[in-house]
Amino acid sequence: MIEKIISHMNEHHQKELIALAKRFGAIKEIKKITLDNVDTKGLDILCDEKIIRVDFPQEVTIPQLKEAIIELCQSVEKDIEEDKIKSEILSFRESFGSVMIASVDQEGQAIASYAPLLRYEGRFFIYISEVAEHYHSIKANPEKIEVLFLEDECKAKSVIARKRLRYKARAEFREKDSEFEKIFSSFELSHPHAGGLNTIKGMQDFHLIELHFKEGRYVKGFGGAYDIDERGEVRFAMGNNPHKFPHK
Repeated sequence: MIEKIISHMNEHHQKELIALAKRFGAIKEIKKITLDNVDTKGLDILCDEKIIRVDFPQEVTIPQLKEAIIELCQSVEKDIEEDKIKSEILSFRESFGSVMIASVDQEGQAIASYAPLLRYEGRFFIYISEVAEHYHSIKANPEKIEVLFLEDECKAKSVIARKRLRYKARAEFREKDSEFEKIFSSFELSHPHAGGLNTIKGMQDFHLIELHFKEGRYVKGFGGAYDIDERGEVRFAMGNNPHKFPHK
């Protein structure tokens, strides 16, 4: 059985062997690769005359080898896809200079708004006035906030399938201290041609609010929804098509 597995992998699954070698051997360029050996604890992959050991999550029996190898290959494909999506999410988020905000006021009414987004050392802030309606709703319910990054209609392939990224968020009001100076200076440097920044910086009714992003969801199109946890890890939202179609 082991000889058949080795032969099958070498003849039909070069792509999977390469993915395993890159993931577990930290190898970027591969010229020649073969499955050298299989045992109940894992695989020995010969990659450019170097053996890379890939262990199963737990030891299996001989009859379980085929299923264990399939699961191992699928886990690597899943990791590669999730890494790709995480990179895509970061790139999409970084392309925005402002963010849409949903908040809830003291009467429980929803408030839709937007604010420029300030970034500093991987953290996110907004700088808003007490005059703005959303200031009072964020102040009243700092735990009941969602933010949305929405692809421009002009750039979207379809108006009904715009890319969007949303997070549940918690708001924390910050003092205008030395860190505020650093945060606002970073904002000014990233928007050198924006007028009025120096004016609003000193206004007493403006407040710096840090947004702590929690779990969220990224939708890149039809059938492409990914859930995001608080650590930024992603997973495909659902396995089957969730939409309902009329019976024929």
